[in-house]
Amino acid sequence: GDHLWCRIHAGSMEPPEPKNPVVCAGIGSGLAPHMAFLRDHVRAADAGEAVGPFSLFFGNRTIADEFLYREELEKYAEKYDWFKLHTAFSRDQKVKIYVQDLIGKTEDSRQLLLDRPDGLLYVCGNRNLPKPLQENLIKTFSRGEEKDPAKIAAAVEELYVRGRAQQEVW
Repeated sequence: GDHLWCRIHAGSMEPPEPKNPVVCAGIGSGLAPHMAFLRDHVRAADAGEAVGPFSLFFGNRTIADEFLYREELEKYAEKYDWFKLHTAFSRDQKVKIYVQDLIGKTEDSRQLLLDRPDGLLYVCGNRNLPKPLQENLIKTFSRGEEKDPAKIAAAVEELYVRGRAQQEVW
């Protein structure tokens, strides 16, 4: 038989405990690590364990060709009240919508990351994602009680400093 030699590199992110509130933002193949985290939450929920809220922000160019894991994700969104799916397909409308835009428009990130000290953020995908995503976190955090821009920016930075935000980008 033929042999195939390969090497597997472990990811750099520590997976969340099912009880933790989670916000995942991924574009393209950056969805893969988030699917592992989500499936672990599903496993825990099906076993009767406590499961925290889980918001997944996923994007790609077109829904028809690039909605990875569509059936599975839509099934989970319908079945589990703790799971929210937010999608952005940038080429399917005149005005492009990206994952980072959804982060800025929804309240999930503020509620799960700013209002909850145990909330975790995971970012995976293109290396151009983190900066605009952080800018949109500031935008959504500013809709909370705190209005001082310096304190809001510090709250976003604190997620990374305290290890509550992890990213794997390439």
